[in-house]
Amino acid sequence: MKRLFYSSILIVIGIFVLVQPTKAGFGISPPYVKTGKPIFAGSHFEQRITLLRSTADDELQAEISVNAPELESWVTIDRGNVFDLPKGELQTTMVVQVDVPPETEIGDYKGYINVKIKPKGDERSSGVAIALGARIDIDLTVTDEPMTDFIIRTVEIPAFEKMGKPWEWKIFSWFFYRIKVVMKIENTGNIETAPSSVKIEVLNLAEDTTLETHVDDKIKPVEPFKTADVVASFPTELDTGQYWVKVSIYKDQEIIYKDKLIVTIEPKGTLNLKLGIWPWLMLAGWLAVIGIFILILIKIKIWKHVFRIVLLITWPLLFLLKKLGNILTKIKIKFLHWVHLKTAKSLNIDNDDHKKSGK
Repeated sequence: MKRLFYSSILIVIGIFVLVQPTKAGFGISPPYVKTGKPIFAGSHFEQRITLLRSTADDELQAEISVNAPELESWVTIDRGNVFDLPKGELQTTMVVQVDVPPETEIGDYKGYINVKIKPKGDERSSGVAIALGARIDIDLTVTDEPMTDFIIRTVEIPAFEKMGKPWEWKIFSWFFYRIKVVMKIENTGNIETAPSSVKIEVLNLAEDTTLETHVDDKIKPVEPFKTADVVASFPTELDTGQYWVKVSIYKDQEIIYKDKLIVTIEPKGTLNLKLGIWPWLMLAGWLAVIGIFILILIKIKIWKHVFRIVLLITWPLLFLLKKLGNILTKIKIKFLHWVHLKTAKSLNIDNDDHKKSGK
């Protein structure tokens, strides 16, 4: 009995010393693939899954298998069905991609994904000597009814700087000198969506004067079940300094987000922001348009037509000036005729007086 007792103790100690699976914890987050709302047939959905382990002393290998007969062909893993968990990394991310075939019937589709973790190759790891595993549940509903909804995760207004010449000219500044409201939008609906409009009201720091008000209703939509940054952009004529910006984000006619943020406009060159190639392309475009216009004028000898158009536009004024000139000419002639008659009459009187005095 003593020998059996001591043998049992030695076996247990050996298990704890040589095999340590309980010390190598493993988990996944989140443990599911689901959209939260029904999706369309033919749509695409992605779920990011993080594989977690308590120690990363060894390089392990993950084996993925899909157990979902109805939708097995819909599911792919961005890393493939077998991939490594590198040594030293406690977290490894994989993306479950779901592509629903266009001919899929409306209904609920369920299944699960098995994740098996084991030592890579034939290596004998001191940290993991047996395979670990986890299960990811799949729960999808296919519908033909559109659903629109989104969540605003963050909103910010990046600082920007004044522009130098020629970019400060109106034809350029309207495009490149702008207040930008950057929104992180999570689309929780099954069709692409975005805020219907974003309104800003710019005030001075004392908040007693409204300097500008703008609305942008052309927001780039976010694809279904994805999170992305979208930008509302507004032209401005503000000078350097700091300003309060009241931001209102609309879904149809309803305000779903409201906040007051600070925007900072730095002096030219402070932030060393690069406008890229677009301003230069626009400048080249303007010069090309002007050159083509001048070339066309020369080529088709349109100058006389331009003169005729100008003449036609100014014809009423020229007509009035001509009429006024004729009237002034007639007045002048009549005045000279009157002066002539007066002079002649005066001469006749003088002659008559002379004749009388001669008698």
